[in-house]
Amino acid sequence: MSRGSRAMRCGAPTLAVAAVALVLAFASAARAQEQPLDPRVFEIGRELRCPTCVAESVSDSNAAIAREMRSLIQEQLDQGAGRGEVLGFFQERYGDWILLNPPMRGMNLVVWLLPVIAGAIGLLAVAQLLRRWRSAAEAPVEVDPAELERVRVALEDHSGDGDRP
Repeated sequence: MSRGSRAMRCGAPTLAVAAVALVLAFASAARAQEQPLDPRVFEIGRELRCPTCVAESVSDSNAAIAREMRSLIQEQLDQGAGRGEVLGFFQERYGDWILLNPPMRGMNLVVWLLPVIAGAIGLLAVAQLLRRWRSAAEAPVEVDPAELERVRVALEDHSGDGDRP
C-alpha cells in the first residue's frame, strides 16, 4: 500500500467529522440570529392565509413567504401597529382572500349566506313533504265494491294452486 493512500484513508474520517462540525456550527449560528417572535405574531398569523400553501395559515406554514409575512407582522407590531392595522396591511396588498375568515360584504356575503339559505330551503322542502305524506295517510281510501270482489275472486283462484310458490 502506498504512503499516499494510507494518508487519504486516515484523512477521510477526519474530513467528514470536520464537515459535520461545520454544518452544526452554521445551523446553531443561524438559530442564534433568529429572534424569537412575539406570540401576537402567531395569533395574527392564524387569521392570514399562506399565499403558497393550500388551507394553511401563516402561523402553521413553513414556506418562505409565510416566514417573511411573520417577520413583517413582527416589524409592524414593533412599530406599534395593532391587530386590525396589520390585517388591513395584508388585505390591501393581497385582497380579502388573504383572510381565512373574509369579511361579510359583497360577494363574500353570498358565500356566507348561501349555506344558510340552502339549509332553510331544504328544511322547508322536508316539512312540505311530511305534510303531504301525513295528509295522504289520513285521507280515506274509497274502493269500488266491484273491484274489491274481482280481487277476492282472483286471490281465491290462485290460493288453490300448488304449483306456484
